[in-house]
Amino acid sequence: MPDVKVVWTGMECNVRQEAEDEIFGTVQLIAGMTPQAPVTFPDSGTLLFGPPGQRIFNAQRLLYSGPAQDISVSAALVERDSGDAEQGKAAVAQAVSAAASAAIASFTGGVGGAAKPLVDLLAGALVEFVADDVLGIGDDVYNPSAAFIPKERLLDASSRRQTRQRPDDPRTLQFTDKVEVRGIDFAGDLGVYTLYLDVQPSVTPGGGGTPGMDDGVGTPTLSRGSQGAAVKKLQRLLNTHVPDLQPLDVDGDFGSVTDGRVREYQRRVEIAEDGVVGPQTWGMLTGGERAQEDAAGTPTLSNGSHGPAVRKLQRLLNAHVPDLQALAVDGVFGPVTERHVREFQSRLAIAVDGVVGPQTWGALTR
Repeated sequence: MPDVKVVWTGMECNVRQEAEDEIFGTVQLIAGMTPQAPVTFPDSGTLLFGPPGQRIFNAQRLLYSGPAQDISVSAALVERDSGDAEQGKAAVAQAVSAAASAAIASFTGGVGGAAKPLVDLLAGALVEFVADDVLGIGDDVYNPSAAFIPKERLLDASSRRQTRQRPDDPRTLQFTDKVEVRGIDFAGDLGVYTLYLDVQPSVTPGGGGTPGMDDGVGTPTLSRGSQGAAVKKLQRLLNTHVPDLQPLDVDGDFGSVTDGRVREYQRRVEIAEDGVVGPQTWGMLTGGERAQEDAAGTPTLSNGSHGPAVRKLQRLLNAHVPDLQALAVDGVFGPVTERHVREFQSRLAIAVDGVVGPQTWGALTR
């Protein structure tokens, strides 16, 4: 059976309840009849949404990796007003886990049938937390929501991938599926948030970079002048891996703009900048990049450092400090990355020196 990865790529504030919304919550995936560990966000504090440039949050959190099977993804959000965010996040995560277990226990026909009772049970659990004053008095709990994605839909994900971009936020999100969450506060104001999911082929063992799921396209060598489905696949991958630049048109035409983007990507991952998409470039795009970052560990970094460990740092900073202009994940530790490091250190009340050592890495990865 083909393997897939399901990544929660991020969240968009479509309609905010207040001038500025402080949001936290939990996302959980059920694969078959097995609940995965809930993902609570953000790692600390709350996410601020509202002003221009603060309407999209890049999450990039892995929800599932394994055989393709029916899945359900649920989301529960809270707009914080006065409560303790960390206590609230723990309460919501507990509610989500309990609702998932109860939904599975009540239905033996598969996760598709469990999606509706899952939402009902989750709504009831959140109401109980509000009644017990676990959350703050003024905290607004959004109506939970869930999306059911059958195995067949997972298997055709490559043909469904899209890019979400707003005119008032520089961030972009790649997605194949989404979950919309709505809520009305005590004043009657509507809030709408969309969580974006990206179903991705897994890399086959051996690191060859060929997707474990046969999408019928493969990874042929491409260069300027190439056309067709493989170029579209390349353009989607480049939009995912270089999200800080204007998204490419997914038109299947390997022209000068795609050539420039390929060279920029090759530069960032420190491979030959020749504009040719061969085994090495495909391998990095389809899993090798993250494997390289994982293998880089957590060395001490500062202004002037470069390489995969810096890319990992930049991804983590974008996730932890989403209200700042997103960093280019280019592997170059320059003045902009240093400013983000210092801002993160300041918010966590650790030594503000711009040096990423054990303490800063620990705060970023815990």
